[in-house]
Amino acid sequence: MSSSSGAGHTPTTPVALDRRPLWAGRALALLGILLVALSLRILTGCASPIFPLIGQSFDLPILVIALLGALAPASFAIASFISPRIGRAIGIEWGLILAITLLIIGHVVRALAPEWGTFAVATGIGLLGTGIGNVLLPPAVKKYFPDRIGIVTTLYVGLLALSSGLAPLFAHPMSDAIGWRDGFIVWAALTVAALIPWLLQLRAVRGKVEHNSVVVVRSTLKLHKSPTALALAFMLAISSINGYVVFAWLPTLIMGTSGVGPGEAGVMLATFGLIGLPVSLVTPILAARVKRTDIFVYLSLVFFVAGYVGLMFAPNLPWLWLVLISIGPMIFPLTLVLINLRTKSTHASMQLSGFVQVVAYTIAIIGPFGVGVLHEWTGSWNAVLIFMIVNSILLIFLAPILGRGKFVEDEVG
Repeated sequence: MSSSSGAGHTPTTPVALDRRPLWAGRALALLGILLVALSLRILTGCASPIFPLIGQSFDLPILVIALLGALAPASFAIASFISPRIGRAIGIEWGLILAITLLIIGHVVRALAPEWGTFAVATGIGLLGTGIGNVLLPPAVKKYFPDRIGIVTTLYVGLLALSSGLAPLFAHPMSDAIGWRDGFIVWAALTVAALIPWLLQLRAVRGKVEHNSVVVVRSTLKLHKSPTALALAFMLAISSINGYVVFAWLPTLIMGTSGVGPGEAGVMLATFGLIGLPVSLVTPILAARVKRTDIFVYLSLVFFVAGYVGLMFAPNLPWLWLVLISIGPMIFPLTLVLINLRTKSTHASMQLSGFVQVVAYTIAIIGPFGVGVLHEWTGSWNAVLIFMIVNSILLIFLAPILGRGKFVEDEVG
């Protein structure tokens, strides 16, 4: 019974809880979750469209761009390893405040960077904050909204997608208007807004935070023995390789294969993020209701492969292939909602979130840097596209495992 229901509605204790309105007694937490989500993707999306502008201030070779792309999964892997420990030590709320603070520092130091080394360090600091936020958002949803996991996951993943699109969309015109350095200061100022709800939330529950913010840890789940945990980790790895390669290389790849200009390439990158918005809004709600969650994995595979094959054989239709590739990342919101649907407690959710992301982002390091090396070695974008096709096809091995609907606690217990 638990297996079949696990693939559909959330088959855990939270289902038995009263379904309160989203704002009932937890408005600050909801606003905090949403503003953190809106801030997390800005740093990864606002730089690649303006690399030519940054390159006018200091040298930015193509291998340095590859290094900057690889910093994202590397930083996320480190953050995913330490974030559950941060959550247990200082609480989910303070952990999210730390994440946003690191993001702000990253934006500001980027703006002041005199050369690419400082720029890279600032990027790493900001990405560390992004990674901590990535890990702590699912257990924050589990803690404050156990009765509304599907809808709150939909809202925050939708905002992740929105910021993924808006940052590259505005990065180039804003940098043209006020300069790329002042542009990063604007992003930093916008990110400050995400601190306010969590600071107010801590003040509102002062004296209760230490007791309530983290479930006491009595045991560590052996998640490496859970097929579901491993499948989620590898699915997120495949999704991350696709995402980080697109954000690091799509403008350059499209300009090289289809002959579009930098402005249009930046719009295409923004479109990639914005198309993810409706996909992100639909996927978590459906995943919380249907029994066959593996269907989403198979669909993602088809969209990714069709898009990359299209870019290889019909590069004169880049917008068509871009749209298909943009639908493929439905497995990203699927992973986030399954972290909560396949666990029975906030403690397990935080452990699973950290495990899945540390494995995924460690693997994903090969993505953007590997693509840079592969292109430099072969001189061909087709070699890169073949790599992306093979990466996407691996999803076929994960879909059957994720379709079973098992709880990770039951698999390792």
